[in-house]
Amino acid sequence: MKKLTRSITEWLNFFLERQFVKGTHIQLFFVIALIGLISTIGGLLVLPAGDPTSSVGESIWWAFLRLSDPGYLGDDEGTWRRIVSTFLTVAGYVVFMGSMVAIITSWLNRKIRSLEQGLTPVTANNHVVILGWTNRTIHIAAELFQSSKRVKKFLKRHGARVLKLIILSDDVTPFRLQELKDNQLIGKRAKEIILRSGEPIDREHLRRVDSMHASAIIIPSPAVANTELITPDVETIKTLLSLNAEAHSLKHHEKMPYVVAEIQDENKIKAAHRAYKGPLEVISSDTIISRLIAQNLHHDGLSAVFNELLSHSLDNNLYLIELPEAAGKPIGAIQNYFSRSILLGIVREQNEIFAPFLNPPKDFLLEESDRLILLARKMEDTDISAETAKQIPSSLQVNSLKERPKADNYSGSSRLLVLGWNHHIPSLIKELGTYQNEHFHLTFASLRPLEARYAAIDHIVSEVTNITIEHTVTDYIRESGLRAVEPETFDHILLVSSDKMADEEEADARTIVGYTMLEEVLEAAQKRPHIVMELTDPGNETLINDFRSETIIGPLILSNLLATIAMRRELFSVYNELFTVGGAEIIFRGLAEYDLKPGTLTFKELEKHIGEYQDTALGIFSENEHGQAHLKLNLPRHQTIKLTDKTRLVVLSTV
Repeated sequence: MKKLTRSITEWLNFFLERQFVKGTHIQLFFVIALIGLISTIGGLLVLPAGDPTSSVGESIWWAFLRLSDPGYLGDDEGTWRRIVSTFLTVAGYVVFMGSMVAIITSWLNRKIRSLEQGLTPVTANNHVVILGWTNRTIHIAAELFQSSKRVKKFLKRHGARVLKLIILSDDVTPFRLQELKDNQLIGKRAKEIILRSGEPIDREHLRRVDSMHASAIIIPSPAVANTELITPDVETIKTLLSLNAEAHSLKHHEKMPYVVAEIQDENKIKAAHRAYKGPLEVISSDTIISRLIAQNLHHDGLSAVFNELLSHSLDNNLYLIELPEAAGKPIGAIQNYFSRSILLGIVREQNEIFAPFLNPPKDFLLEESDRLILLARKMEDTDISAETAKQIPSSLQVNSLKERPKADNYSGSSRLLVLGWNHHIPSLIKELGTYQNEHFHLTFASLRPLEARYAAIDHIVSEVTNITIEHTVTDYIRESGLRAVEPETFDHILLVSSDKMADEEEADARTIVGYTMLEEVLEAAQKRPHIVMELTDPGNETLINDFRSETIIGPLILSNLLATIAMRRELFSVYNELFTVGGAEIIFRGLAEYDLKPGTLTFKELEKHIGEYQDTALGIFSENEHGQAHLKLNLPRHQTIKLTDKTRLVVLSTV
């Protein structure tokens, strides 16, 4: 008998559990049934008491009123009727009020949580979508909000008026919303950002952000791979395939959204283009960072220039403007009409490819579709009216030009010590291999096993002829290990953040501690090597303000680059030209290279003098009164500049 009772009890509990998990409507049905049952029992109990409950219907209604409203308790007369009424009132508190409130509250909590998770599909047009939450996402959003004028022009081209930014995140929590609010460049505007929950590789989740009606889609790459087989590039290409399939299923072949995707390995760029048939720009992050490092190894201080050009939170940026009225006129005749900006060259579309012409000859003739490249503090500084453009002379008398100073940075031999190891290293070796007139001796000091290093770089080392490589296994944050590699004997030292640590702060902590140890070792050295440090967490930038090294914060640079190219596609070709060896480059030169002596002159005079040497003056790199190096770009034309022996001129030259 006990077993039978237990079986019935367990069956009943299981039955109720399975019914209750089906949803709120089933729970409400059970409560209503229970209320009906209690009302029936109460009505039958009070039926013998006579009027006003002389019939079954009247008795059940009487019981239901006591069950649902405690106010009826004082109206009853007779001991038995009051006992039943008290029982019904107490049951009403528990069942009618308690259960109903609990069920509705639980349903409301689930509904609010569902809404907070961003599961509701968005209906929008000409919006900007960021697919994925990575260490770049917040900075991309901040850059989009900062570049307001550029965004307005972008939106105007797509028929939109206000920036509507949607982020597809793997999880939507109050913490992530707070992260957006905590960013100084976003702040209160975080409430304008729409967060949706989902994975970029899932087509259903892509519909949540209405990806097919977006004006631009940005796909940042995860910083760390989930597994060895599923790399960030695999996820990015799968996302592009999902976007392509979604466009085909909705028959959006003719107007597919413009996509800017980040790929770490440049060997997968062709696969990315094959995966998505719409307008697409693919940025190889490993290649970009490697190019910046290579350029910084040759031009001390160049990181400050690129940090300024790639961030709207700082002074100057690159802008593109159309000026069809200047067609057929020499570029040298236009330069003087931009009093608050510097004309660097043009971007011309050739065979559906954007080709930059930086630092062109003064007699270079413009075409109607050319975009002028300008260095300016804000978009308004690039304004020029159509009437003014028509007044530009169609011819230009070019005086005899002097010979351009030669770049001697790309010859001879350099010794480079690399402390640490990450996935940028193979791309760095490949990039240094493009400097054919220079020989590099690289020494890698890291805890990474030699077998893993060889596997990563052997296929590249076999292709380059100007690089020799030496490996040592050591922990560079230990003074004994650092002294063993003799850092004072190298020309350049590069500290890289480890990509084996999921936490960026921990990776940067090792790099920063390694730098302080390096300073200790180099304190007594007769010759100080040029030091370049790579960090992954932008929050650590304030910790290194007093460091005597150049700093490259990869995620911050890549975020700014992704946001900039999303708004102005043509600028990617400009940055590619500036970052690579040969062609147009930003160079630091001494006064003597332009036959200048210490003294004072205006920036306009300096600009004219450097122009005679076929270069474009951008600014100066000098020391302030505290002995700290300071970069000044695009100075006011009539501002007087004090030149000293330590002043370096920042110019755009052709190598």
